[in-house]
Amino acid sequence: MTTTTEDPLALAPEPPPPPQHKAVLPRKAWGKPFLKMDIVWTRFETGLCVVVLALEVSALTLWVALKGFSTPPEGGSAAGIVFRALTGGAVLGAIAWVALKKQSYQVRCIATISGILLGFVSAKAWANVGVEYTSNLLNWYQQASTLTLFGGLRGIGTRLTLLLSILGGSLATARGKHITIDLIQRFAPEKVRIPVIVFGWIASAFICCVLAWGFLDHTSIESFGAKNDAPVSEKLSATAHHLGENLFIIRKQLSLDLKATSHVVFKGERYAEWMSGAEWNEWLADSGYAERYGVEATNALKLSPEDTRSPIVIIPGRGEPRGELISAANLVYPFGFLVIAVRFLIRSLLAIAGWVSVDPDDSGDFTSEDDELKEPV
Repeated sequence: MTTTTEDPLALAPEPPPPPQHKAVLPRKAWGKPFLKMDIVWTRFETGLCVVVLALEVSALTLWVALKGFSTPPEGGSAAGIVFRALTGGAVLGAIAWVALKKQSYQVRCIATISGILLGFVSAKAWANVGVEYTSNLLNWYQQASTLTLFGGLRGIGTRLTLLLSILGGSLATARGKHITIDLIQRFAPEKVRIPVIVFGWIASAFICCVLAWGFLDHTSIESFGAKNDAPVSEKLSATAHHLGENLFIIRKQLSLDLKATSHVVFKGERYAEWMSGAEWNEWLADSGYAERYGVEATNALKLSPEDTRSPIVIIPGRGEPRGELISAANLVYPFGFLVIAVRFLIRSLLAIAGWVSVDPDDSGDFTSEDDELKEPV
């Protein structure tokens, strides 16, 4: 006799599907231009994120590499030897793995491990190789190049991190993935959900505009010399004047960097000694200093022909503008908040036009199938 035991869970009725709360308005044609603009904008910011991230990784990697190679073993620090051991192991291991690609897997593994170990044990043998060159190169980057205006390689990494965070915030806002409390989105009646959420987005845009002006107002006062009680036009004028001065400084410093590259990078000359007073005076004569600061102020910057100096610009009455562009770079805050505000407004228009959903569980894609536009916002 065969007894059949049925699973009670299999006999239980299936639960009803969860209700769909897609609050979507009929699509309107006037929203399509905003949709196309949002798509292009998103693609641009995505590409810019990739570029900024690559620059940040490159700047920090270069800084770490130069610090590691420029650390001599005589100073009692093992950091330089450890860095060379890791670098040598990685390079020799990679060479062995690639060079023996036609060999068996076991042979490649043995050769790669051997290369890594050889790189580790041979670090002391070349502990002093390139110390002077990399130290000179690092000091040039930090003390007398365009990077000096941003606080050096680490300063560049910091500014790029801030820019990356702003870009990430803009992309998150464009897809509705910004930080939010979605109680209204989940529990508000469908008839009022879209108006309430759009009102929240517009309010968020207003707050972002207020933050943008707050950062700009603070920077114009603290960094650009505007008076606290000055009218808006005067503060904007002070900001524009300072940015114009920064643009002049960075152009002049880039011209000096081009001259210094052949001496410091390719010839290995000391960064603070290759430029003679005669070369400096010749550069001053062709730099536009006299037109901007006056002949008398420019002549005061000239040196004796036999002197030498670092290839960094000098501003009459202020000296070397180290870290000069940090304040200008901090304008990424007000500009970024303004961009996010515009993103909120565009998303509000797209929701009103029926091109995006305000459902909290929605992926951020368009509300339904469309033969012309199927890309995510």
